[in-house]
Amino acid sequence: MQLKTPKQVKTQETKEKIYKAADNILKKKGFAYLTVSNICKVAGVSNGTFFYHFKTKDDLLSYYIFDKFAEYRLNKHFDESVEGLSFDRRIVCYYRAWTEYMNEIGIDFFTNFYNTSNHSLDVRLFNGRTPITMWNFPGSCLAEAENEGLLKENVSITHAAEVLATIVKGVAFDWCLSGGVFNMGDRLEEIMPPYLESICKPVEKTE
Repeated sequence: MQLKTPKQVKTQETKEKIYKAADNILKKKGFAYLTVSNICKVAGVSNGTFFYHFKTKDDLLSYYIFDKFAEYRLNKHFDESVEGLSFDRRIVCYYRAWTEYMNEIGIDFFTNFYNTSNHSLDVRLFNGRTPITMWNFPGSCLAEAENEGLLKENVSITHAAEVLATIVKGVAFDWCLSGGVFNMGDRLEEIMPPYLESICKPVEKTE
C-alpha cells in the first residue's frame, strides 16, 4: 500500500472535519442549516479552506453518494458478491446495498439528506461521473444487457437508469417519512424487478 505524503494526510484530515461537520448539522439541525458558513463554523475551518476542497455544497454532499458509498461497497466486497449474477440481479443487489448503507449511516442523517434542495441526488447532474458511482453502475449493467441483445429495441439506457434512480429515491424517501418502519431492501424487491422485466425482451419458450 502506497504511503500518503504529509500534505495528503492533512488534506484528508481537513476533509474529514468538514464531512463530520456536515453530518452533525444534518442530524441535529436539518438541511436548512447546512450552509457553507455553518459547516465552516462547526468544522473550525475558513470559507477559503472549504472552497479549496469543494466547489459547492452539493459537491460536498455528493461525497456521501460517491466516495463514502464506494468505500462501503469495498468493505463489504460488493463486486465479488455479485460476480456472475444476471444484470438485473446486480442492479437490485446494488440498490439493496445502498439501503443497507443508509441503515448504517442512520435515519436521522438521511431524513434531512433526502431534500429537494439537495442536487447531489439528481441523476441528471451526476450520470457521467467516474469511476462507477451510485448512479452510473446501473447504467453500465444496462449497457451490458443492451450489448447482449436482452433489452427491448426502444429502451433508452439513460431513461431506464433515471427510472431506477426514481424508484430507489422514492423508497428511501418513504422509509424516512415512515420513521424506518419497513425494510427498504424488501420493498425494492417488490418494485424494481417488475420494471426491469418490463424493459427486457420476452424470453423465447423452447419446445
